[in-house]
Amino acid sequence: MVITRHLLFIFVILTGCAEHNSSANEVIEVNPIERQKMYLAQERAQIEAYIVSHELDGIQRNGFGMFELGIIEGEGKTAKFGDHIIYSATVYLLNDSGIGQYTDTVELGRSEMETGLHESLKGMQEGEMKLVLIPSFLAHGIAGDLDRIPPQSPMRYDIRLIQVVR
Repeated sequence: MVITRHLLFIFVILTGCAEHNSSANEVIEVNPIERQKMYLAQERAQIEAYIVSHELDGIQRNGFGMFELGIIEGEGKTAKFGDHIIYSATVYLLNDSGIGQYTDTVELGRSEMETGLHESLKGMQEGEMKLVLIPSFLAHGIAGDLDRIPPQSPMRYDIRLIQVVR
């Protein structure tokens, strides 16, 4: 009984003297809007670093936060929302890994494809080719494509408008 009391006494003293780190249980909350602003600033810096490292002289930021660089001027009809178009695209992540190359026929502005791609194709002329850097929120968004495109990945599209059908 005396040994039990001594062990209990030692246990109480040892646990009473130990410092408790209350910060380990604290959760640091970041305002979701501020978190998104920080992420967008990081992504913009990533895109700008890509532009510098690839020497994309003449690339212009458009009103949607994308960057576009004309490669070949087009001739012919200009694509507008509601037109059926045929286009080709080669897609890359900003680490230069290729995602794929394809040709597709879509109704511009109404088909299920990336918002940034709709906006980039709108206003192009048949035969025109351009390079477009699209931030993640206008490309594959938060989830990516759950396959080859990681979450929140800005993308590079090399697009060519083949034909506009009205």
